[in-house]
Amino acid sequence: MTADAGPVFRLGVSEIAWDADWPERAREAERLGYDTFATTDHLGMTAPFPSLATAAAATTRIGLATYLTNTSLWDPEVLAREVAGTDRLSGGRLTVGLHAGQTSTTATASLTARDRYDRLAATVEALDRLLRDPAHRPRPARAPRPGLMIGAREPDELELAARRADTVCFVGAALPPGGGFVLDGPDAFAAQVALVRARAAELGRAPELNTGVKKVVVTDDRRAAADALRPALAPHLTADQLLGLPSVLIGTHEEIARQIRRDHDRYGLTSYMILTAHLYDFAPVIPLLRKG
Repeated sequence: MTADAGPVFRLGVSEIAWDADWPERAREAERLGYDTFATTDHLGMTAPFPSLATAAAATTRIGLATYLTNTSLWDPEVLAREVAGTDRLSGGRLTVGLHAGQTSTTATASLTARDRYDRLAATVEALDRLLRDPAHRPRPARAPRPGLMIGAREPDELELAARRADTVCFVGAALPPGGGFVLDGPDAFAAQVALVRARAAELGRAPELNTGVKKVVVTDDRRAAADALRPALAPHLTADQLLGLPSVLIGTHEEIARQIRRDHDRYGLTSYMILTAHLYDFAPVIPLLRKG
C-alpha cells in the first residue's frame, strides 16, 4: 500500500443462523462485496460452527467469523476443536470472536461478571496455546492459528484485548442480562478506544479495531433521522451524540462513507460489522470505501 492510499476497511455482515436460506444469504453477502460473513452464539439459535461450515461450502472467498462466541457456554478444549475444524473445513477463512457473554441461561445464571471475565481470559489463553500447538488435532488450516477477536467494553476486557487480540471489537454498549443494549456515548466510546490504543502501543502491538453497527439509516436528512431514531434507540443521548457514534450510520451513502473515514481518523477503526437487516442498505457504501 502506498503512503497516500488511505485505510483499508474490512466490512462484514452478521446474521442469526436459523433459517433454511442461510447459505443463500452467505452467497449474497459475498456477491455484494462484504469481506466477512458472521454469526453469533446464543442458545435458541443454530450453533455457530456448523452454520459457518455450511456458509463456507456455499461461498468461495468471503471470510467467516463468530461475532461473538459466548465463552461462558464453552469448555475451552471443546471450543478449540470447533474452531480448528471449522477453519480447516473453510480453507482457513475463520476468525473466532470471543466475549464474556451476558445471557442469564441455566448454564450461566450463577456466574458473576468476574466469573465471566475469568472464563473469557482462560479461553483466550487456551485457544492461543492449543491452536498453535502442532500436536493439536484437528489442525486449523491457517497458521499459526485462526484470527482471534475479543469483544470488550469493561476495563479488564479492554486490557485483555489490547494484550491478546488480533482484532479488538468495541462493543460500544452495556449489555443487560435480560437482553438488548444501552449505547455508550461518544466520549465513553472514545475513552475505551484510547485505552486500548495506548496499551497496545506500549506492548508494541497494533490490533485491528472493530465495532458492530447497531443501525444504518439511509437518508438525505441526517438530523431529522437522528431526532426520529433517538427516542427508541438511545433516549439518554442527544441527537448530536447519536450522530457522533461509529455504531450508528445515518445519511446518504456518501455521507456514511465520509463518516466512516472520519471515525478512522479519530479512532483508528478499520473494521465494521453490519447487522444483516442492513445488508442492502449498507452495500452501496462498500465501493465508496474501496476508492481509497
